[in-house]
Amino acid sequence: MDRYTRWAALLEHLAAAERLSVDEAAARLGVSAATVRRDFDSLAKQRKLLRLRGAAVHRAAAPGSLFDGVASQVAPPQGRRIAGQVSALVRPGAVVGLTGGSLLGAIARALGVRFDAVVPAAGGHLAIPAQPASSAPALTVVTNDLGVATDLARRPALKVVATGGVLDAHSHRLTGPLAGLLLHGVSLDTVVVAADAVDPEFGVTAADETDAEAAALLIARARQVVVAAPSADLDRAVFARICGTDRIDVLVTDSGAAPATVERFANRGVRVVTA
Repeated sequence: MDRYTRWAALLEHLAAAERLSVDEAAARLGVSAATVRRDFDSLAKQRKLLRLRGAAVHRAAAPGSLFDGVASQVAPPQGRRIAGQVSALVRPGAVVGLTGGSLLGAIARALGVRFDAVVPAAGGHLAIPAQPASSAPALTVVTNDLGVATDLARRPALKVVATGGVLDAHSHRLTGPLAGLLLHGVSLDTVVVAADAVDPEFGVTAADETDAEAAALLIARARQVVVAAPSADLDRAVFARICGTDRIDVLVTDSGAAPATVERFANRGVRVVTA
């Protein structure tokens, strides 16, 4: 395995695990610990990761990241599995809306890893070839979350569009009627909603009414609606309704979802994917 292949594999593992020890990386790649240390050092110099003693951390998971308040709210293994399934539903070149709560950081990270391929460049660094102005991006992301927008904007193969609106200092999300001015002229292939709660009868809900309004605006512009929620957030509703169950095309949850709950969603025409 050449170093560029190793580097790509290490970054992919880090995007999924957020933190990776030298010994764990060496075992996964079948190389020596010394090789991994050199690789970590090289990638740290290129600002692809943050180097710790005996380990490395994905930059998006580092202290002070705009993802801090988002990705940490769901157990990492559970969130990563759901995010991976969501990413697999998105086709290359699509226009995707991203909004919602606790799973949003994991979903954005999974999409970034999948659609921003790593290739070798001159000088032994990692790079993505600059795209001609006429070429299409690997993925276009429209989001009201500035943490997501900032992280994905570092990936040259992706085009990132922020909705506009009033910035909430706590959540880093843009909300309010100004977002509708941009979205009125936008068409989305898929919108992914990281929901606070999903009930088979009542539909998709958010704890905050301004978050619900932003999500509803994105859904109104989308041909396909994918809702992501841990099994603990199924069969319940919170304050503000985003959309009815009839608007959901795919629900992605974890394997803890009760069979009876899955059946209730399926009976309403929702495709349920468990991670």
